[in-house]
Amino acid sequence: MNVKTVAKFAGSALGAGSAARSFAKAKRESDRLRMVDALLSVASAAVTIAIVVREMRAGDEAETQLIDIEDRS
Repeated sequence: MNVKTVAKFAGSALGAGSAARSFAKAKRESDRLRMVDALLSVASAAVTIAIVVREMRAGDEAETQLIDIEDRS
């Protein structure tokens, strides 16, 4: 796991939190357009987080493959 991956993950998580607060405010004000905007922002952040997790897992698998040693006995 590198710094770029962690930064992407953290940024997306913060964005999702901000969008959730925006959604709550829009709901209190009955502003449907802002609610849709907030929901799309949350969905975008969720997809980004899913992609980052997939990249992290692929990186872990690649590192594991480098460590494996064949037994030739």
